[in-house]
Amino acid sequence: MFLRLVGLGLVLAAALPAQRPWWEREPLRIIDITTSLDRVDAWDPAELASRKAAQGYNAEHLEIMGMPAGLNDEHFFFQSQVAARKNRDYLREYLPHARKNGIRVFIYFNVHWYTMAFAERHSDWRQIREDGKPVDGVYDTGADFCVNSPWRQWCFQVLRDLAAYPIDGIFYDGPIYRGDTCYCRWCRDKYRAQYGSDLPSKKERRGKDFARLIQFQADSLTDYLRESRQVLKAINPEIALYMNGGVRGANWATARLNRVLVTEQDLLGSEGGFISGDLTRVPMWKPGLTARLLETQAGGKPRVIFSAAGHKPWTFSLLPAPELRLLYASSIANAASVWMGITPTEFQQPEMETLAEMNRYVARNAAYYQDTRSEARLAVVWSDTTANFYAGSDAQMIDVDRIPQRSEVGNLDAEFAGVTEALIRAHVPFDVIDDTTLEREPLGRYQAIFLPNVACMGDAVASRLADYVRGGGNLFATFETSLYDETGLRRTDYALAEVLGVHSGGRIIGPKRWDFMKPLEADPLLQGLRREWYPASVYHVRAKPAGAKAVLQFTTPLKGRYDGVPGLSEDPALLAHSFGKGKAVYFSGDFGAMVNNFRTPEYLAIAANAVEMLAVRPLEIAGAPEPVEVVLRSQNNGQRWLVHLVNFNGEMTRPIRKVWPLRGVSLTLLDGKPVKKASTLVKPGTLTPGKDSRGRPRILVPEIGEYEVVVLER
Repeated sequence: MFLRLVGLGLVLAAALPAQRPWWEREPLRIIDITTSLDRVDAWDPAELASRKAAQGYNAEHLEIMGMPAGLNDEHFFFQSQVAARKNRDYLREYLPHARKNGIRVFIYFNVHWYTMAFAERHSDWRQIREDGKPVDGVYDTGADFCVNSPWRQWCFQVLRDLAAYPIDGIFYDGPIYRGDTCYCRWCRDKYRAQYGSDLPSKKERRGKDFARLIQFQADSLTDYLRESRQVLKAINPEIALYMNGGVRGANWATARLNRVLVTEQDLLGSEGGFISGDLTRVPMWKPGLTARLLETQAGGKPRVIFSAAGHKPWTFSLLPAPELRLLYASSIANAASVWMGITPTEFQQPEMETLAEMNRYVARNAAYYQDTRSEARLAVVWSDTTANFYAGSDAQMIDVDRIPQRSEVGNLDAEFAGVTEALIRAHVPFDVIDDTTLEREPLGRYQAIFLPNVACMGDAVASRLADYVRGGGNLFATFETSLYDETGLRRTDYALAEVLGVHSGGRIIGPKRWDFMKPLEADPLLQGLRREWYPASVYHVRAKPAGAKAVLQFTTPLKGRYDGVPGLSEDPALLAHSFGKGKAVYFSGDFGAMVNNFRTPEYLAIAANAVEMLAVRPLEIAGAPEPVEVVLRSQNNGQRWLVHLVNFNGEMTRPIRKVWPLRGVSLTLLDGKPVKKASTLVKPGTLTPGKDSRGRPRILVPEIGEYEVVVLER
């Protein structure tokens, strides 16, 4: 009988789902107070933990290593075998208070910035530039070490020392390579042993050698993460590990390729909420766009958007409360957890109550943010391949790297930003997918895919996109899409020539400063447009129709802005083509850059019309101004819809100091499926579903501040 009961118990245990690790059980509300800039032990441990909890945070990145001018081995406020100086064991004092206040503690470990004095004592660890000189000037004051050097063993010992405490996780800030590193002897020997040749230069950003170098450096970071993970999990499997991941940009310089590195992380995070400089040039919805891309790259693991409360590059600064609320809202609307980086002086400012309110809101409504899926039927591609190999792409690097922009022609970031802005202003829910999605993952859920200058494209991706359109999918492509292979080598023709119905004329025309396009005939893509002339894009590819119908034609160049009425050139601007069961729309110019730089109304209208032609909207928004981010997610296999509305309708400047509330906004569900119950979360209330003139469910939302969520039980 005993054996039978034991056997039955084993069967039942096997049948029960394994409990999720703690970092997957609820949305994380993470705070990082940059105490490392001063002395963490200046804070009373009990008071510090209590104040974080009072502001609604349930996790933190604890900066327990001092970093004036970089990290070294003298400012560890915990017990470590490699510490050069024995300081107060603040970590041991603090952890019980964090636990008492319900705060999970990730230790912040900076692994890409070290003091020059420490670096000089360990010259064999340093990253080396192509010219043979060690890296210096990191954040203007420090140095950096290489993951392939013996420095990694020093790091692993620090991890063992930290894991001896009851911590919950480790967050690596870094590791990264630089734009012209690493050519240390450890990397040269490892590369030669692996590939039988010398390390290639980073100056030639195309071809198979460069592709192999990027992969080698990303693999080296992965090896480092894997060994870090093994060290931690051997001590405590419940310790989470993740790093400051790749941004939406060219990561060839840093080797932070999220698709590669995520395999050795428990979460995936990125600085989508760091905004700096002239904020009028920064997309308001940057956090949400980053969160959408991370969801694609994370393989189901939790995502975290890192936001700085300060207006960068000023360390001691603070964004207005509406900006902070919008950073937070755009992140959670797109299914990411929030990390807020705050300096000690900001931690005591009244704007922190705004973040506390958002934290408390998420805590109350956590069930609506768990296990959701996107219901978007349209996707926009962010191409890491193009970012890393294309001449119109910049590297995303920290201050130490001064590599100039390569070309304004086909600026990839502007193209992506403009296309996504046009869709957001049209209130279209969409996902952000990447090259790996195009090459390996199912595309059938999307009715349309937008390709904003996805210039670098392998044959496998082109073939899958051709199959996608042939089977009934639809494309919207711009500029040099598919004119280069996956290593940045230019083709003689588009890889998607047959799908787009065009051939390349082999030239880029521009810059065109005051020229035009002219409609050739009435077309759904021009619905609502009455003008005879539209501003021309600054650059365009000379394209030759091969089955596609030209809708807009570029005019002949004017010698001056008042040089008379232009005639038609031979170059088509906007073309439409049927291919198999699907359609392809191609704009031969830098469409997105025109939206990003000028918000040209005709381009916004064309994008909205393309959506109507290529995809079926799941819902329609009425009564809302353009700058409202609409995110549609669901739970319970689609039985509950969650409509996230992020309202960026502020004063016509940034930072935004006031957002104007919206009233009388209505949602119409175009699939006609009835709504059993409707409610709002941010301003809790019950809504009464109605119907439009065609009998489709229509919901009136009384008021939307910076953010609202409409819950629809269907």
